[in-house]
Amino acid sequence: MKLRLNIASVRTLLLLLIAMVVAGCAGGELTTREKGAGIGALGGAAAGGIIGAAVGHPGAGAAIGGALGLGTGALIGDQLQGQEIKQKEQQKAIDQQRAEIARNQALIEELRKRNIEARETSRGVMVNLPSVNFQFDSAELTPEGRDRVNQIASIVKRDAPGRRITVEGHASRERAAAEAYNQQLSERRANTVANSLERNGVDGRQISTRGLGTRSPVATNDTEEGRRQNRRVEVIIEN
Repeated sequence: MKLRLNIASVRTLLLLLIAMVVAGCAGGELTTREKGAGIGALGGAAAGGIIGAAVGHPGAGAAIGGALGLGTGALIGDQLQGQEIKQKEQQKAIDQQRAEIARNQALIEELRKRNIEARETSRGVMVNLPSVNFQFDSAELTPEGRDRVNQIASIVKRDAPGRRITVEGHASRERAAAEAYNQQLSERRANTVANSLERNGVDGRQISTRGLGTRSPVATNDTEEGRRQNRRVEVIIEN
């Protein structure tokens, strides 16, 4: 027996499909994939019904079109859902970055209130301890240097608990023969600051140290002013 449905039958089928989608919405929020499948089925059924009507089989056309539309709609829904997930992940990363910037800015403001030089870098908040905070040609902190490290520790404990701390020592280049000595001095100064942070309550497991000698200058070594800037210890409160 040949399948022959009239236009009213096609309309009834479409109404049933619409009712299915509405029922899904009432039962809970549909996923993007489910929405795409439903829309595809409706569109396919409508198109199939029109084509089927033209050849005398509107019901069969609607059924076939609905099935094809369901599959196509599901594929489109998958793509849209993938885009939604990617957008949500990107937004989450942006929100985290904004929160990180806000936290770092608050740290910098607190440090600067205490006249401690600090700036934001891609690694985190970098705090500078210039050579004037150390005894001349020594890894021993001056009284002012100890006070600054104490204040840094207080801020880290209060505003950045759990964040990794990297302490890096740097030296200036006066002459080639002094390179080995400068490397050792940069390491000793970094260790002195790290030990002072730990004595002031920062968890030693958060802290790592390294000496970079003369390898990372921030100014020229051709002038005394430049060499003075290069003799430093940097405390990085990592992101």
